[in-house]
Amino acid sequence: MDSTNKKIHVIINPSAGQNDTILNKLNTVFHAAGVSWDVSVTHESDDATHFARAAMRAGVDVVCAYGGDGTVMEVAHAIQGGDVPMAILPGGTANLISVELGIPKDLTKAAEIAISNKSVVRLVDLGKVGDYFFMLRVGIGFEGEKVKGADRELKDRFGILAYSIAGLKALKETKVAKYILTLDGEEIAVDAFNCMVDNCGNFGVSGFTLSRDISVSDGLLDMIVIRDKGFRSSLSTVESIAGKPPDPESFHHWQASQITIEADPPQLVHLDGEIWGETPVTANVLPGVLPILTPGG
Repeated sequence: MDSTNKKIHVIINPSAGQNDTILNKLNTVFHAAGVSWDVSVTHESDDATHFARAAMRAGVDVVCAYGGDGTVMEVAHAIQGGDVPMAILPGGTANLISVELGIPKDLTKAAEIAISNKSVVRLVDLGKVGDYFFMLRVGIGFEGEKVKGADRELKDRFGILAYSIAGLKALKETKVAKYILTLDGEEIAVDAFNCMVDNCGNFGVSGFTLSRDISVSDGLLDMIVIRDKGFRSSLSTVESIAGKPPDPESFHHWQASQITIEADPPQLVHLDGEIWGETPVTANVLPGVLPILTPGG
């Protein structure tokens, strides 16, 4: 479609990117391309989902999400399984999915992806736990305690560093637990300090991923287990990040379409940075249900 015929709806989380001239930059890009565009501003949880659904009913060609991963996830609720793609305009504390998809942090460059005929629609997997969806990961044990510690006050003061600060505290307090993992029907028992069910492998920095084999478009979830917080497990984790084979006794990586995790004692669970509850938890993958615009060649 010619960009001059496109209709774009932008959903803005006003708590993100407070020091950026959002509308001015978007207008510079969209007006020059001759596209028709309008804006909705979120005020409460789930506003982005409702706005995206209304925009789709109105016949827009692209829904843009300006904010962090939480805003993107809300829009994903609306567009999943449909034909209207989402364009991500990174503006939050963490923008992991945009890093995973190669979307630039610069707002002008990200907005250009929404209108460029060279952009590519990538069909991205979505994870589901009960009635809740996740785009990034489910974290159990250390990951859950870290997210719990990175509260709003800490994020407001330190931004993305809040997770590192909270992680240091969680590192001291998290104990090894006994886990029963069921991967597509196969049961595995393992003692672990940290467990993750990953859909997206990176942690906010391009190239920084727990495994090169993790993909948001492979129709699988990735079960990552780190046995303890000792030197051997830490070294194995670093080796995996570096693309080297980790120590199989300290760092485990499996793939499955359905994963159930039980723990003794029960462990705290987060979904995409939001505390969900405690184990047991079952995660399923919904393959290729999210159409997201990404940079073309």
